[in-house]
Formats: sequence, structure tokens, C-alpha cells
Amino acid sequence: MKLKTVFTAIFSFIIAFVAQGQSIDETYRFAEKQFLAGNYETALIEYQRVAFFDAEGKYNSVYQKIGESFYAENQFDEAARNFDIAARVAENDSLQAEMYFKKAMCFFKQHNYFFALNELLGLQPPKSSYFQQKHDLYTAIALFGIEEYETAYNHLSKIVDEESLPELTGIFNHFEKIRKRFRPEKVQTMSTIFPGIGQFYVGNIGSGLNSLVLIGGIGVITIYIWQSYGFLDAVLSMSSWYYRYYSGGIKNANSLALEKIAREREITYQEIIQLVEENISDTE
Repeated sequence: MKLKTVFTAIFSFIIAFVAQGQSIDETYRFAEKQFLAGNYETALIEYQRVAFFDAEGKYNSVYQKIGESFYAENQFDEAARNFDIAARVAENDSLQAEMYFKKAMCFFKQHNYFFALNELLGLQPPKSSYFQQKHDLYTAIALFGIEEYETAYNHLSKIVDEESLPELTGIFNHFEKIRKRFRPEKVQTMSTIFPGIGQFYVGNIGSGLNSLVLIGGIGVITIYIWQSYGFLDAVLSMSSWYYRYYSGGIKNANSLALEKIAREREITYQEIIQLVEENISDTE
């Protein structure tokens, strides 16, 4: 049944193509117009039709177009798959390298930095300044994404000029200070010693106050029960509540520290990209 369905779909596809009376050349030109107009879904269908009927391999470049259409539609897995095909049928080393860079970009979009790095480490780019700089940049982004900051810095230092190198160093040094200052383990320990202080330290006053008031309130109630009914009653009735909010505050402090570092990492990333773009524009 499944095989019959596949054959029916293929047959219908062929009939539809013939019925339209379009040649592959016409279909490709139509797809190009749709792509340039921003109609990526329509363009994608037409590009795929060209790939299906191009038995002679005249339009091998269509796989790049299919990849770009999927990319525009935020379908990064499919985009990466077609950029890989485009790389394997590329006419020269330069075009092949560009396709692998596009494939790496798909992984960046998905935050799959390990996949991107694996792709980049296996790439031997043409020995030109443009490709070497692009390779260093993409590799640095992948390394930055997997938190290999020192190695990322080494790659970036090859791209920026000597005048901009101190600025790059300053960006990384500032980020390193933030990472050390707001280490999750450190912030978590602070809230373990005194409820709420870790949240205060990372700048979340509301969360810190909430933790402090809750734990303080539970403490007051525990003392009241102790004095009224005895120590054992106080422990049995309030210990679960105390543990719940005390441990919750500690976990919250850890999460806030991670969020703080993540925000700073994004700021650092944008500063790095801006600096690199300035250097590239200066050399053009």
C-alpha cells in the first residue's frame, strides 16, 4: 500500500509538471523570481521540481537554492542537509567552502555548536585571506558557544588588527570577571548561608526579598509552635515547609546566576561580532 502511494505521488508530480508545459529552464527562472520576491515556500517547491527532473545535472546549483529557501523558512535541518549536497556537487573549492559555512550557520541557528565545530574542523578552506578569516570567525563562534573562551579568543585574535587587539582582550577580560563574580556555585553557597543574599548579589531584589520573607516567616511560626506545643511538634509540622522554600531559594539563586552569565555572554558575543565587522569593513 505504501509503495503504491509513493508511485501515485510521483506519477501525479510528473503529470502536473508536463501539464504545465514548463521546461526545466522556465521552472528555474520562475523559482528565482519567487525567491527574490520573498515567496520562499513557492520557490522551494519549484526548486525541488527542478532538482527532481534535472537528470543531466545541469542545475546542481539548485541545491544551494533549496538550502537557502529552507533557511529562509527557518527549517534549519533541511537547509543543512541541502547545503551538504550542494557542497558535494560544487564546481570548485571556493563554492564548496561557502556551502559548508552555510551548513555551519544552520547549526549556529539551532545552538548546535558542537555540530558546527565538527563541520568546521573538517573543512580545509581555500588559502585566501577571505576564507581563512571566515574560517577563524566561524570556528571562534562555535568555540565560544561551547564555552571554550580562550581558544575562541586565539582564533579571533587572528582576525582583528593590532590596534583592535586590546579592545578584544578587554571584552574577554570583562566577561571573565563577570563569570568569576557570578559563579553559580558561589551564588548558591551565599543563599545557603543566608536565604536571599545570593539573589540580592545577582541583582534580583524581588526574588531575594521573597526568599528572605518566606524563610523568615517560617522561622517565626516554627518558634511560636515550639514555645506553644514543644520542639518536636514544631519540627514535624514545619520542617517540610522550611526545606521546600529553603532549597527552592538555593536553586533559584543558582538559576539566576546562570541567567546572568548567559545574558552577559550574549552581550559579549554581540560586542565581538561588532568589532570583527568593523575590522572587516576597514580592510575592504
